[in-house]
Amino acid sequence: MTEEEPILFFRELKEPGNVKIFATLKDALDLVAKNKKPYLRLVLVDPYNKELYVQIWGDNEIYAPVNMFLRKNLLHLNGPIHLIDLSYDGEYVGSSMKTKIDTIPTQHPVYAKYIALNNYRLLKTIPEDPKILGEIHKLMNTKPLIEAILARLKDEGLAITEELFWEITKIICDKTYTGTVHLIAGKPQLAITPQYSDYVLKQLEILMIAFARDIANDRVAPIILLRRLQKDLVSLYDFTEFQNK
Repeated sequence: MTEEEPILFFRELKEPGNVKIFATLKDALDLVAKNKKPYLRLVLVDPYNKELYVQIWGDNEIYAPVNMFLRKNLLHLNGPIHLIDLSYDGEYVGSSMKTKIDTIPTQHPVYAKYIALNNYRLLKTIPEDPKILGEIHKLMNTKPLIEAILARLKDEGLAITEELFWEITKIICDKTYTGTVHLIAGKPQLAITPQYSDYVLKQLEILMIAFARDIANDRVAPIILLRRLQKDLVSLYDFTEFQNK
């Protein structure tokens, strides 16, 4: 996302300063501060369904009681809102003296991305975008890691049943998919690196030690091992984010 584009994900609020936010307006409330001055509390929602409270103080030119505020800014609840020059102090978001509101957010270049993200948040609708579908297809590149796990289990004396094959494929697909939200936001499907493959196989080896006596002789033990592996594996996305810090 460029500096000119507004924030779509609230976790991007990291450094204090002035920010632009493009989100869903979940609610708007008329409130009164301890000093008896009225203000608006806007409840915003991002693509992860995370809520953010934004205070529009009474001394700002865009302030108005809720009904008037919605009407004059052409807003409706559960619709898009684009706020410009909000003040973020590292904890709270509120209006500054420069705060403005975009009365036609549908004309902003980020609107199409917002709609795709919102549709995915609400209905898990995958965009019929050739670029995104191409990124999803890259999951076919998980086959070498799946085959490596199967080979290691076979070396341990396990018969590779359809049940085991499905379990392993599910784990690797779930853990290596970058995520539809990230793909819509413009990030690519991450490639499985040698470091991540080594990490997965090392986790498998450790669990195989725990189940060594039962792994080849007990029908349930391999499934328990794989369920535990699924719980203990960090996703490729989080693994990559951690390495890049």
